Amino acid sequence: MEDKEKRQEMAKKIAKSKVDFLRHLGTYVFVMIVLAVINNVKNTGGDQWWLWPAGIWGAFVLANFFKVFVFRGGAMKRYEDQLVRKELEKMDREN
Repeated sequence: MEDKEKRQEMAKKIAKSKVDFLRHLGTYVFVMIVLAVINNVKNTGGDQWWLWPAGIWGAFVLANFFKVFVFRGGAMKRYEDQLVRKELEKMDREN
């Protein structure tokens, strides 16, 4: 039963991270549209300064995407657990 509870907890955590990413993406798109409109209404034909925050914040959105969809499911946690086991085995062999 404990394994089922752990899997359910992990599934909830993954689902929450996906929802959080979608909120982050939606906020990013909305704010960038607002900044682009402000930039182009106030500064017709001028510098496109809104691209700077779009690029910087976009990098964070991309990093968030990789965290949620590429390295999902606790892959880094499993890797960390594997390294801990290897270190414990190494310590046991030395003693």
